[in-house]
Amino acid sequence: AHIGDEIYPFYELLDEDLDRINLTDGSVEDWVEVVGEPSLTAAEFVWGTQSEPAEYDPSNLDFRIWLAWHQGSGTIWAAMERVDDLYVNLFEGVDDLYVNVLGGDAMNLEFWDSVIILVLDGDHSGGRYRYVNWAWCRDCPREELLENQRQAQTWLAIGEAPDGEHLHFLGVANEWVAREPYAAAGGGALGEGPAISVTEFWVTPFDDLIYDDEEASVASELYPGKVIGFEISMWDNDDPLPPFEGGIRLSLTEQPSFRYADFFVDGLLLGAGEDPSVYDGDEGSAVEPSSWARIKAALQ
Repeated sequence: AHIGDEIYPFYELLDEDLDRINLTDGSVEDWVEVVGEPSLTAAEFVWGTQSEPAEYDPSNLDFRIWLAWHQGSGTIWAAMERVDDLYVNLFEGVDDLYVNVLGGDAMNLEFWDSVIILVLDGDHSGGRYRYVNWAWCRDCPREELLENQRQAQTWLAIGEAPDGEHLHFLGVANEWVAREPYAAAGGGALGEGPAISVTEFWVTPFDDLIYDDEEASVASELYPGKVIGFEISMWDNDDPLPPFEGGIRLSLTEQPSFRYADFFVDGLLLGAGEDPSVYDGDEGSAVEPSSWARIKAALQ
């Protein structure tokens, strides 16, 4: 599945680059030095939904996102610097239904500012990947949980996390999928009106994730020229109380990608120093030549 006519670059990190990126410094200066220009900006996102559209307004919210990958560890890396006119980040429950909103409750974590939601389909195979609401179904039969997040995975990373839990996996396997050696995250926030937040993390995509069998799970193979499926979304909430009325959802596609990987967009794993023109459709890429406008523009 290939949605739209754009493809987004993931820049390769070499072994020596990993030590240069600090996930806990609350700054993207290291990303600029190591990676260069961001892969995405706020202007490239769909603001709002089909039923409640919104327009890009940099005075309300603006951000830039870096996307990268590392072959040796089979990991995807990301960082977001976000400037928000009204920063909402609650860490205490606002009523009995929202107790411990941050501490392990990834179902509600998505509503806070500085959160970035990344979904990866490492082999771009598509299909349904989200079946159950695991937060209320952890005691469900194994067969009901097994397919959830199995062939594509969802992570929620938050920049400012006083409890130290900067990364959550939206599935029962959170206890190991969102921890080293499979993932790590950090970030920070400063100022107000506007506030600047930074969210940084790396994760491991899986072609076959068995939530209760780490050894049987199969991580995605990453290599230069590979096209993966992904989606990024977030919220801009100017109302700190449930039901968060007036919040704006931002995503890369208007399609129902929250459940089906068929609607993910394309990401190209660029090799270090490679010219993307070598992947012109004749080298095994499923992307049509007309799709290269976005990635060529990003490298100018």
